[in-house]
Amino acid sequence: ALGLSGHMPAYPSEPELISALDRSDELVRLCTSGQLSFSDFCGSYDNFYWSHALDGHESDQAGLTVLAKYAARIAPHQTVAETILAKLCSDADAVKEPYRLAGRFGSIEAAARLKIVAAGLPRGEA
Repeated sequence: ALGLSGHMPAYPSEPELISALDRSDELVRLCTSGQLSFSDFCGSYDNFYWSHALDGHESDQAGLTVLAKYAARIAPHQTVAETILAKLCSDADAVKEPYRLAGRFGSIEAAARLKIVAAGLPRGEA
């Protein structure tokens, strides 16, 4: 959809990004508090950092400015993507030596690492 100026609107827009960050922060909190299973977390979270192109590869200059403004809020989700979800394997494979040697791990280790990320998230509105 074209914006009023005839240009594509900035991606991401600031309200969209804030909403997506709030939702994803909450999913991390729900999973680490035991209210959401790790499997359900993965399905709902949808590898947020990459699915929302938070590395900026789909952004125009205005979008990059928005991403830069919220870099501190985005950083934990980059950590989830690169150090947790990128190394996740099935629980059955997680016990196999080649997977362990390659730095892969299953859902139990992933959930433990997610708790470390959750501890650094901004406090939600309680």
